[in-house]
Amino acid sequence: MHLKKIIILVPVISILLFSCIKRVDVVTRDAQSILVVEGNITTDTIPYTVKLTYSGQVMHADNILDQYLEKDATVTISDDLGNSTAMAYTKQGIYTSTNPAYIGKVGRSYAVTVLLKDGRKYVSTPEKMKAPVAIDSVTVRYNGLFDMTQPSRMEVFVNTTDPAAEENYYRWTFSSWVGRETWGVSCGIGCVMMRFCYQYSVDQEVRILSDAAINGNRITNQQVGYCYIFTYSNPYVEIGQISLTREAYQFWEAYQAQQTRAGGILDPLPAAIKGNVHNAADVNDFALGYFSAAAVTHKKVILVPYSITDYLLKISSSEFIPTKSVACFDFFPNALVYAAPPAKQNPPPPGWENAQQIKVFW
Repeated sequence: MHLKKIIILVPVISILLFSCIKRVDVVTRDAQSILVVEGNITTDTIPYTVKLTYSGQVMHADNILDQYLEKDATVTISDDLGNSTAMAYTKQGIYTSTNPAYIGKVGRSYAVTVLLKDGRKYVSTPEKMKAPVAIDSVTVRYNGLFDMTQPSRMEVFVNTTDPAAEENYYRWTFSSWVGRETWGVSCGIGCVMMRFCYQYSVDQEVRILSDAAINGNRITNQQVGYCYIFTYSNPYVEIGQISLTREAYQFWEAYQAQQTRAGGILDPLPAAIKGNVHNAADVNDFALGYFSAAAVTHKKVILVPYSITDYLLKISSSEFIPTKSVACFDFFPNALVYAAPPAKQNPPPPGWENAQQIKVFW
């Protein structure tokens, strides 16, 4: 009898509990889209770019929804002497400078002006371009760690001498052409072509440094990037050493801190990082992103691996070779394309003819 009462009470209690649950409709907030301005002017003699988008749901930086692109703005880069260059819209919110003779110069201050179709005008705080700092040397270290998600790699470092007369702030960029491999395509009995190619990649990690603790001393073994080892090849590497202003460094420092938060309960809530672009009529109406003026020094090197064995290569990188027969440059995006024989197969990327070669042993 006692057990029967318990059996009856359980569903009754369950019904009572469920009846106490009140539905709450949470009001969600649709945040207003904010203009995002990303661009710079450097000492490089290349067209400069300014990217205009709006904050929103972005799945990939190279595939932004059309509604978040700003295509109809008037964009101008100008300096403190009154010289300027207009920017022309190309694609994906990117505007490119139209005057090839307009090149960034050390000591000049630069700003960007963005005039929207609705009449709003956004301007950046002028930045004075600091003098460049040369890269003294490059060193490379083999890292033999690998797993199912990545093969072994060569890690690249720079060494430089920090000027003592002023405070300096650095940012490094890193791009590379790395050898990739497929099974290629058949060109007859016992003949295979287009099996190898070079794939271009840009390191997206933010690498910055302040000389506050090392002013006037050597900067040694500053890591700037790495190259994965997918097959037998000589990676072609380009390093950019950028001389930032203090304000630009602080922006990238805040960006870096937000990207590396652990997500713990004591971490601050993510917030929009204020850049240096604001509404000319209302300083409280600011855009996201940053427009900088920075001198850049470049270093190109060719990494020549030694002592790698076929056994080590197979266990490290075999997972990254596709099983189907396909031309290497058709399978891997951003790969260097070349013609069928008698054209040279897997030619090196152009521009490294006089680059330093660095031997890497392991």
